[in-house]
Amino acid sequence: MRTVSLYKANEYTLSFQRGEEKGFDFFFRELFPSLCFFANRMIINKCEAEDIASVAFMKIWKRHNQFNNAKNIRAYLYQIVRNDCLKFLQQNDRRSRTHREIKYLTLVDTKANREADIIRAELYSCLYGALNNLPTECRKVFMMLYIEGKSAKKIAKELKLSISTVKTQKARGLAMLRKKFIPFTSIFFLLLFSYFFCCM
Repeated sequence: MRTVSLYKANEYTLSFQRGEEKGFDFFFRELFPSLCFFANRMIINKCEAEDIASVAFMKIWKRHNQFNNAKNIRAYLYQIVRNDCLKFLQQNDRRSRTHREIKYLTLVDTKANREADIIRAELYSCLYGALNNLPTECRKVFMMLYIEGKSAKKIAKELKLSISTVKTQKARGLAMLRKKFIPFTSIFFLLLFSYFFCCM
């Protein structure tokens, strides 16, 4: 998994298999954000996406003793979320989508597209986790700039800061995130960063 060693992941998998809360908490913490993002990419409904991801964990927990490795747990969760998103689109979204649009969404749900969306979802989860680890004031400015899409001038007014302070916090946040994502090339990180914040 993304934040622990293979040994620890195996330890949590055994805990999950035994039906222990520790194992469930680990996988929920690791995968819930990316599953929500994955679901929201399909149905464009944040609240429903979170519900679908939550239900997926309830479904897999009922079968916890059948999983003996983290890869299978992850794959099964994504499969449940994908299937439930398609059901949601077919059953609950007919009023806002034509039959042709729903059919198209089903057809473009190819293996390659699903894998690409899973990678995006997990990269998003890593990036969002890194944002949450920024210092409080820096995170606040960063979120308002890139998540809420507010201008530096508007942020300065709302937070009662100077525009130069807002710009300083922005630069500080970017520097900390670049350092955090040092394994990526600078070009890849910038593309990744711009992609997610343009799509949110």
